Amino acid sequence: MSELWDLYDKDNEPTGEVLYRGERIPKGSYHRVVEAWVRTPDGRYILQQRSAKKKNYPGFWSCTACGSVLSGEEPEHAMIREMYEEMGICLEASDLYLERIITEFPAHYYIYRIEKDVSEDDIVLDPEEVEDFVFLDRDELEYWMAEKHMTKLSYYHDFFEKWT
Repeated sequence: MSELWDLYDKDNEPTGEVLYRGERIPKGSYHRVVEAWVRTPDGRYILQQRSAKKKNYPGFWSCTACGSVLSGEEPEHAMIREMYEEMGICLEASDLYLERIITEFPAHYYIYRIEKDVSEDDIVLDPEEVEDFVFLDRDELEYWMAEKHMTKLSYYHDFFEKWT
């Protein structure tokens, strides 16, 4: 069954319209997307390698988990769901820190920071979504963002500079 998304205006107010994933999003309308980065107590960040089967950024290294908010769902619940579906990491709403919302057509992107004690043994990948994962310290992450086959989004530098 295809995902159903609620649509929002530029100010992130609901329009009352919905569409199925894959349908063209009308100009002036947006859907919601969640994205999270997990950092462990020892300062390592968890990245995922997106499945080669994904339509957007196949095989790229990216944040810990991301995905679309479903119709009737709040972003926090979507982030908890996506993290569990993709990585097998269980979260609670109190684990989430909403760092920013970025509006760029066609979405309002909710970007979360998560501080959580997670080990490699805690991770269970969904092979339809994720190929692999890696734990990186801050210096390694900076190198990967510059040199590796990784999504390169405009907010990264400022986001990680603020996360001390």
